[in-house]
Amino acid sequence: MAAPFVLGSVTVPLHAGSPNVEYAQVGGYTDVRLGQGKLVRERHFSKWAITISGSGWMATGLSVLNWDAEHELLSPKPMRVDTETTEVTIITDARPDVPVAAHALVGRDWIPTPVVMDGRDATITPVVGALKYSVAWYPVFTVLCIPPGENNADGAVSWQIVANEV
Repeated sequence: MAAPFVLGSVTVPLHAGSPNVEYAQVGGYTDVRLGQGKLVRERHFSKWAITISGSGWMATGLSVLNWDAEHELLSPKPMRVDTETTEVTIITDARPDVPVAAHALVGRDWIPTPVVMDGRDATITPVVGALKYSVAWYPVFTVLCIPPGENNADGAVSWQIVANEV
């Protein structure tokens, strides 16, 4: 189960380097103390920051994009959520071009099992003896990006893209 890195209308060629992807949730919260000193978190929103980098012998080809516009980012790195039930909600939208996968832990083995998606809601086909289940998907985001910096050293092109979910 592998997926290419796609930003906007451009599929970044594998010759640009195997993408290294980092996800981070950002912003939208404040920690405050209540009257008795208990610390609580007030969350206003939660968005994703995605940093993707690579190094290969070819540039990314992303220079054709309008960097002032929003773009759809089809991530090449999966996300995963574990559950003890056969129903779970994933935390982002899933790429439409790569199927969501589910596995059941039976003993020490992870057994593939069918999963049906309804938006972000996953319904996993039960497996006899399963201790827990896991759902994996490749996320899709709508982002604004900082144009990639590209460095050409020692015959390799290194690049990095910082994308922030809108």
